[in-house]
Amino acid sequence: MARELARRSLPSGRTARVVMSEAADGDMAVGGPENLLVSQRHALAPGSWTWLEQVHGTSVLEVLEAGDGAGTAADAAVTVAGDAPIAVQVADCVPIALLGSDGIAVVHAGWRGLRDGILEQAVHALSAITDGPFQAVVGPHIGACCYAFGDRDLDEMAERLGPTVRGRTRDSQPALDIAAGVEHVLDTLGTTMAVVDGTCTSCDERYWSHRGTGTTRRQAMVAWIQTGER
Repeated sequence: MARELARRSLPSGRTARVVMSEAADGDMAVGGPENLLVSQRHALAPGSWTWLEQVHGTSVLEVLEAGDGAGTAADAAVTVAGDAPIAVQVADCVPIALLGSDGIAVVHAGWRGLRDGILEQAVHALSAITDGPFQAVVGPHIGACCYAFGDRDLDEMAERLGPTVRGRTRDSQPALDIAAGVEHVLDTLGTTMAVVDGTCTSCDERYWSHRGTGTTRRQAMVAWIQTGER
């Protein structure tokens, strides 16, 4: 069932919260029956969610109120609004929440987005609306153990993100360690990795995995700034 990965008191007296769903919480993929999705989302975080039409790009949406911009083509969202849940859907890619002094971000980081700078763009956008230092909350994602990667693409990722992204699968094929890439980028941005859930989505049956099973189902990371008690 869904787990709270982080809960942080902010200087304003509000509380930043980050929750990660599991397969048992239902399919959070965009495009399913809306009434079912709304029910499943409300079980994790109250109010209207801002969900994204994720395109493995580098666009970042600023959310001004609950539900603002839902369905926008982007791979990250930032907000300082209270009680305005922002979410990303994943099934192997890395879900990341960024917590600032009085604002938050969520990021969908697949290998293309990570290569092209989605984390840098998200930190830049969050810096424009709240002060740092920023802390990162990293949710479950595919591990190098299950992420076989072509040599040419792996060389490109290593050149961009450093040699630590080179890994090996359980059967010794070249693999991408996408978590190492996330850590490298966050380190260059001066962002602390406060919470890291290293669970491999392909190994652990609690999570959907596109690589593991070809599923179109997704789990969600949702973050919001809570203004009252729940």
